Amino acid sequence: MHLNSKKVIFVSFAVIFAVSVFFLSSQYLNTKAEMPSLWISIDETELNKVLSEATDLHLDIVTVEKGIAILRADDWQMQRLSSYMHDHFHKCSGFVAHQTKEDAIESINQLFAADLNQVVVDYSINNSQNVIPLLAETQEPAIRQTIIDLSAFPNRRYNQPSGLQSANFIKNTWTAMTQGRSDISVEFFTHPNTTSPQPSIILTIQGTEIPSEEIVLGAHQDSIVSGSQTANAPGADDDASGIACLTEAIRVIVEKNFRPKRTVKFMAYAAEEVGLRGSAAIALDYRNRNVNVIGVMQLDMTNFKGTPALDIVLITDRTNAAQNQFITNLITTYQPALNVGNSTCGYGCSDHASWTTRNYAASFPFEATFNNSNSAIHTVNDKISISNNNADHALKFAKLALSYIGELAKGEILTSSAPSKARADFDGDGKTDISVFRPDSGVWYLNRSTGGFLALNWGVATDKLVPADYNGDGKTDFAIFRANNNSDFPDFYILYSNDYTYTGFSWGVEGDLPLVSDYDGDGKADIAVFRPSTNTFYVLNSSDGSFLAQTLGQPGDKPIIGDFDGDGKADLSFIRNHNEWIIYKSSVNYSTPETFDFGLSGDIPVPADFDGNGKDNIAVFRPSNGTWYYLRNDNSISFVQFGANADIPATGDYDGDGISDYAIYRPSSGVWYIWRSSNSSFQIENFGLSIDKPIPFAYQP
Repeated sequence: MHLNSKKVIFVSFAVIFAVSVFFLSSQYLNTKAEMPSLWISIDETELNKVLSEATDLHLDIVTVEKGIAILRADDWQMQRLSSYMHDHFHKCSGFVAHQTKEDAIESINQLFAADLNQVVVDYSINNSQNVIPLLAETQEPAIRQTIIDLSAFPNRRYNQPSGLQSANFIKNTWTAMTQGRSDISVEFFTHPNTTSPQPSIILTIQGTEIPSEEIVLGAHQDSIVSGSQTANAPGADDDASGIACLTEAIRVIVEKNFRPKRTVKFMAYAAEEVGLRGSAAIALDYRNRNVNVIGVMQLDMTNFKGTPALDIVLITDRTNAAQNQFITNLITTYQPALNVGNSTCGYGCSDHASWTTRNYAASFPFEATFNNSNSAIHTVNDKISISNNNADHALKFAKLALSYIGELAKGEILTSSAPSKARADFDGDGKTDISVFRPDSGVWYLNRSTGGFLALNWGVATDKLVPADYNGDGKTDFAIFRANNNSDFPDFYILYSNDYTYTGFSWGVEGDLPLVSDYDGDGKADIAVFRPSTNTFYVLNSSDGSFLAQTLGQPGDKPIIGDFDGDGKADLSFIRNHNEWIIYKSSVNYSTPETFDFGLSGDIPVPADFDGNGKDNIAVFRPSNGTWYYLRNDNSISFVQFGANADIPATGDYDGDGISDYAIYRPSSGVWYIWRSSNSSFQIENFGLSIDKPIPFAYQP
């Protein structure tokens, strides 16, 4: 099932790709032109070995720092040097590119000054309840498909059109996968044209509790063939396999709704094969901004099992010893059947070196010992067929990446749903129940989709209904708001559906409007009111008993309830002057508001998740023409005529498919009309009297 959904992403992506590829290709139409020469640093001994045999390569060492030679090379010379470094030392590039000689000297000095034994964090392993489900979700076919898709580009070379197209492909794939997660963003890290026309790509998952601490997982996106800039370079193992592992980790995190406590960044580096250019620029930028990166993992070549006795090999030179031990412990804890080994790779062998140079703790788990790595890389034969047309070996690294995230970033899998889903679900079957409140008798009449008919007295005519799941058992509870100014008497009266016990809360004064919803994301409704006299929200969090008092907006604003960013927490929102929606999102701590012009005077606000992406849509029901309007994620407007003047909108998830259905209650006849989103069928049911109030409508103040 997951594989089919992944295929849908890639099929639909063709349309996205055709539209978005112009972003880069129009900017770099001259990428086939010769790139300017750069300074490079390379192990002096290795360079002398190459120069002693390479009659076509003429390079002059300018200076040597700590055994690392510094010299100038043009693009053709770097291409030839990369070929020789691969042939002699099994390295991707084996050198590092720099803009100036001074940059090269500084980089070398920083690399040798880096503390490879620093312990920057507590490397505890205690989050198995969340890590194990993540690992169980991984799928070899999904990794294999990503490798195949990336290998289908003619090449992914940093200065070729197909290298720009493949960058768009990765960015758009990651963007499509993370739709519905407001805590995730995907962006290009654009390099100067002299560094790399191909941009790097960074996906960020904002941490929930310690966002200032970041962990980075990277792989390089470019591929080359020795001796040619334009020849076919599938690069299946080097390094489509690493990108595929990152992509699978992203898919699983979204699929399982995992929310890390620390910020997690996935990076697809540009131009690794010609001197680690993309990662070097990013690591330098992070150090200049003093970004608190507590750990880096590099995945470069993960799908060729070159050492039969070993599954994962940790590169031990120019990597952090403490984090290497942590990664070894992760493997023995979560993949105990695997055998772990050690190896070395020398100077400038992959992008982890860029982070080590800037004194960040970096590790490089590899597919084999370095001397046993895939000999087909940098050739036209670096195809998935070298790995028997499967991604079984890479799957181990995808699981390692997820365990690294789960234990270093910590965090949890959220199971609570958005507050708009299955409102008025009194029997807990995930479906909204047809239900009404009869004011003259204070009776709730329920036609439960699973539990059947129930009539229960709770409240009086002047009470305001506040049905919600207050104890987190998945069932809507009976609740009313009866505001008073005496703190000795409750304002909220709650009758629990599971055992019919009741409780009361004194929270509010006369004139307050009840705004019950889940503001802290614990799956339980929180007691909350809005005080129009001061424009203040007062929220009592069920998770820990803390409270929020937030003054926002201006006099006359009408509060509304909705989770518009899809983080499982209700936002603080208003409607101003009938059509201006002002939303303070919980995912950014109610900081800068977003505003939307949507609706007309006389419209009834009906925010709900009409497209099933986990976010409430800005939406209205227009009684004058019986039409529903809602704003989609792409800012287009969907509308459907379903209802008539004097009908009461009663949207809810009546079929349990996770999407809000159009529904109206017609008081004149006591008839419900429901348009089920799951199959576009209609349900018509007579249940109620003209004086009754449809309970699903009570979810807005």
